[in-house]
Amino acid sequence: MSSTKNLKNDHITIRRVRNIAQKCSDNLYSNKEVPLEHIEIISVIIEEFVDDFHHGKEEKAYFPETKEKDAFAEDIRKFLIEHELGRRIANMLRREITVLKENYSKDKNKMLQNNYKNKLEEPVARFLKSYAVFIDDHTGKEDKFFDLVESSKSLSLDEDKRLLEHYEVCKNQVGGETRIQQMLKLIDYLEEQDWMK
Repeated sequence: MSSTKNLKNDHITIRRVRNIAQKCSDNLYSNKEVPLEHIEIISVIIEEFVDDFHHGKEEKAYFPETKEKDAFAEDIRKFLIEHELGRRIANMLRREITVLKENYSKDKNKMLQNNYKNKLEEPVARFLKSYAVFIDDHTGKEDKFFDLVESSKSLSLDEDKRLLEHYEVCKNQVGGETRIQQMLKLIDYLEEQDWMK
C-alpha cells in the first residue's frame, strides 16, 4: 500500500468516528441517554487515533515530503491550520466532558433533573457536532489533495518507502500496533451500542 493510500484508508476509519460523534450529538440534543463513559471514549479516539496518530503521520512525514512538490505548499498550509482547528474543538470537547463528569459525580440527583442535565450536555453535543462537521469537510478536501498527489505521481518510490517507514515510527509513538488495534476495537464497540442504532 502506498503512503498516500495509507492516509486515505485512515480517513475511512475517521469517517466512522464522525458518524459516532454525530449520532452521539443528535442523541444528546434529543435528550436520549448516552453513557458518559462512551462520550469519554469518543474523546480518547479523537485525541489518540485522529490527532496523534493520523494527523501525526501527515504533519511529521507526508506534508513535509510533499510541500515543495507541484505547488502543494498552500494546500498543506491550509490543512495544518485545519488540524489546529480540530485540536481546539477536541480540547473544548474534553473540557466540557470534564465539567459534565464533575457535576455528575457531585450531585447525581440534581444531574438527573432534565433541565440541569440538558444545560450541561448541550456544550458536549455542540462540540461533538462541530467535530463531525470538521471531519467531514477536512477529510473531503484532503482526499482530493491525495488524489492529486497520486495522479501527478509526485512521490518517487523511494520517497513513498521512506514515508511508510516514518508511519511506523508514528505508530510506535502512539503505543504501537496494539494501541491502534485497541482504538479500532473501541470504534467497533461504540458502533454496536443501542444509542447508535
